[in-house]
Amino acid sequence: MNVRFDLALMAAAGFAWVFLPRSPLAAALAIAAACSQLLRLAGWKPHLTWRTPLLWILHLSYAWIAFGFILLSLAALKLSPSIAAFHALVVGSMAGLIVGMITRTALGHTGRPLKAGAGETAMYVLIQVGVIARLCAAFDVMGHRNDALLLAGASWSAAFLVYLVVYSPYLFRPRIDGKDG
Repeated sequence: MNVRFDLALMAAAGFAWVFLPRSPLAAALAIAAACSQLLRLAGWKPHLTWRTPLLWILHLSYAWIAFGFILLSLAALKLSPSIAAFHALVVGSMAGLIVGMITRTALGHTGRPLKAGAGETAMYVLIQVGVIARLCAAFDVMGHRNDALLLAGASWSAAFLVYLVVYSPYLFRPRIDGKDG
């Protein structure tokens, strides 16, 4: 698909959600936006990246955009809570993409190989646990909303705490390759 068309679909779905949130039009535009994002993601062959955490976190996080639009469509049809779509888009997509990019960028700018270790993988998994727990809270799975919220907050916080612990030494010291940076 065309990037401009994909962006236009997402923008139209967003506007429809803001101005006609509980309408069939908002649902149709959101599902169209989800499909366009899934097609784009499929072209990147994400199934080939599972052995490369620096890539799978980006692909998985991007997939949350499509899933968020699916949930937005369901919310427009009153089949899902709106907050679920919000958290899929914000926690799943944005937090995952941010953590994926800040780890990748920090490794490169400190002269380290672009290879995720145990710390990075733990961050990536914790973000995913956090979004899944937050979605479970939104849907009040098995009546454990508060437990799911606690797990979501703890996972989210732990992911960024791991970043702080692992990356502070990298970021407060000179590059290991001696280059400017």
